[in-house]
Amino acid sequence: MKFIIAPGKYSDHISSKKIGQAIYSGISRALPSAEIVTMPVTDSKFGMPALVKHTIGGKWVRLSLFDAFWEEKTGQYLVTSIDSQDTAIIDSEQVVGVDLAKNKSRNQLFHATSYGMGELVVDAVTSGLRNIVICLGKTAVADGGLGALQALGAKIYDEAGELIPEGENPLISAQRIDLEDVFELLGNRTKITVLLNYSSSYKLCDEVEYLNEAQEGFLEDNLVYISEKMNQKYNLDVHPMPHSDSIKTLAGAFAMINARILRSSFEWVSKVTGMDSIIRTADILITATDKISSESMHDDILYHLSRTAGDEKIPTFVLCNNFVDDFQNYEQMFTGIFSTQMTEYDDEITVFENYESVANQLTRTLLA
Repeated sequence: MKFIIAPGKYSDHISSKKIGQAIYSGISRALPSAEIVTMPVTDSKFGMPALVKHTIGGKWVRLSLFDAFWEEKTGQYLVTSIDSQDTAIIDSEQVVGVDLAKNKSRNQLFHATSYGMGELVVDAVTSGLRNIVICLGKTAVADGGLGALQALGAKIYDEAGELIPEGENPLISAQRIDLEDVFELLGNRTKITVLLNYSSSYKLCDEVEYLNEAQEGFLEDNLVYISEKMNQKYNLDVHPMPHSDSIKTLAGAFAMINARILRSSFEWVSKVTGMDSIIRTADILITATDKISSESMHDDILYHLSRTAGDEKIPTFVLCNNFVDDFQNYEQMFTGIFSTQMTEYDDEITVFENYESVANQLTRTLLA
């Protein structure tokens, strides 16, 4: 019997790698002859690039850049081979992530820029890499990605025709954008793919007080303003959805330079790393996550793993700390749901023992 163990996302105090080890131990104690494969699918401070490196290899390239609040730091991106082509994989959270927004003032949050994201792309392109993949996660930046375009060479002008300087949120007063230098840098051969990661129900304002209040009106007003300009220029009839937070992401700016925008970051990663193929060889898939609910079922990783296994009629079990019986039609994706009833106050040893015990009981049940 072949088991695939693929733990999903957990909070900061619980390592999904440890969860995977606990499940592995529980299965092997109940069935020593079992074939067990553990796939680390998340849980790294380096995000999706670290997952790709773990599965298909690659090397880190480190460089100095500016984060969202114009503080100099060391960033990095992964260079690996995908479809026989050297590819740069860049994670956004090191530059514009939510953690960087903690303890920042309203004024600092309002003026945050995505400039550092562009610096990573520039380094990759000038190093000769023509295939660029950008993983966009949660962000505290509200510049619509225009700061990243500035780093790539875009000239952004305000209503008075004055050039907006680098280091500022250009969306505040942007009126006109000149992308000529950007397209000259990228040339015809550069291919940029943007992976949108909507895998968390996490709300920014839960961690950073007043952030939503400080930015929401600004975001909505600018979204309406930009939509009106697009309608006028291209004879469209586009109306933004209220409270969509669309302009908070950086994807729109990259779309302006012909990037390919993909909805699911994990779906892309699972295909290029061969995870889908591995899952299809399993007799049993066991995944794990903090919580199961209708909200958490939007988790990109949990959903994709379960859907892939379901398509192959592979029994799928999920182990979770707790679950709420409000996930509507999603329950049909799982053969069974096991709760470990853990809390955020449990220590690592207790967490390991509980997950090991539940995995052991699950395996014995399957054997019976």
